[in-house]
Amino acid sequence: MKVEELMNKVVVTVNIETPMKELLDVLSREKSGRVIVMDKDKPISVITTRSIIAALSEYGESLFNLKASDLMSEDLIAVSPEDEVGYVIRKMIANNIGGVPVIDKNVILGIFTEREAVNLASKIQIPGFVESVMSKRIITADKCVDLLSASTIMFRNNLRRLPVTEGGKLIGIVTAADIVKYVSRKGVSGKVLDAGTRNPITVSKYTSISEAAKIMRDKNIGTLPVVDEKLEGIVTERDILFSLITQLS
Repeated sequence: MKVEELMNKVVVTVNIETPMKELLDVLSREKSGRVIVMDKDKPISVITTRSIIAALSEYGESLFNLKASDLMSEDLIAVSPEDEVGYVIRKMIANNIGGVPVIDKNVILGIFTEREAVNLASKIQIPGFVESVMSKRIITADKCVDLLSASTIMFRNNLRRLPVTEGGKLIGIVTAADIVKYVSRKGVSGKVLDAGTRNPITVSKYTSISEAAKIMRDKNIGTLPVVDEKLEGIVTERDILFSLITQLS
């Protein structure tokens, strides 16, 4: 299966001089969580919601003084429309990225992300339960934590989502995308659940991997806390990605 068969053909671009306010507005609306940076007519980099979290952690309220060129990654990792999906997924895993633009001769044809991979996984019978793929290393934030502190926790631990607790009990979750949307509208001040989601959808550790993929697809979410009386782990689109690659080998 070629990546061009599954890629999202809607691609959003910015230029290297795009100011932070505009960049936040664009990213807050972009479902893929990433935009491609152009220098004239050439794609040169990708900025993601995780890029914003890193900048917010470092610059705080001075975030709004930045522009796209301040956040660009060093190298643009892209794939060809003729590349096999399995190859593309391996490339994403190897480079620890959640999506790649599909480019042919400097022309952007689309983008393939973890979301497209989850959609594919939801149509395939993947053996096993989420217990076998979930992350058991759970880093959480208390509901009293502010957004800047939450961003620092996420950046330092290379996270894109953070379960929120009260008295050790899961009460919500905040993602990089949630924080970008909040900061775009209201600035950097606020508590973690001002941006996050209360009472998130959860699954049991005995939920099948295929069912978890279907829930993510249908609810348009990239994270499922795993709860059996207490928070046992977290399963993400990246975990589904690892499960899918074994079926495509």
